[in-house]
Amino acid sequence: MNKEVKKKLFNGLVDWIIDKEPNYPSFVECKLWIKKQNSQYIISKNDEKDILMLLTYLPMSQQMNNVLYAKYLEQILTK
Repeated sequence: MNKEVKKKLFNGLVDWIIDKEPNYPSFVECKLWIKKQNSQYIISKNDEKDILMLLTYLPMSQQMNNVLYAKYLEQILTK
């Protein structure tokens, strides 16, 4: 697989994970999603590490964004 295929696949995975908020998918569900999108793609150990990193980072990032949004929205509404 070339890098563009992987990049497109993992960008889609990121969007899919975020769309599942607040019920984020499991590691296995992410692997199944990748296979559903491209049955020819072979998930490597590095890909598995990337998936685990996404499942750790994305929920934290979304939570932080939600907190910041709520804070600034309150400031805007009270002006």
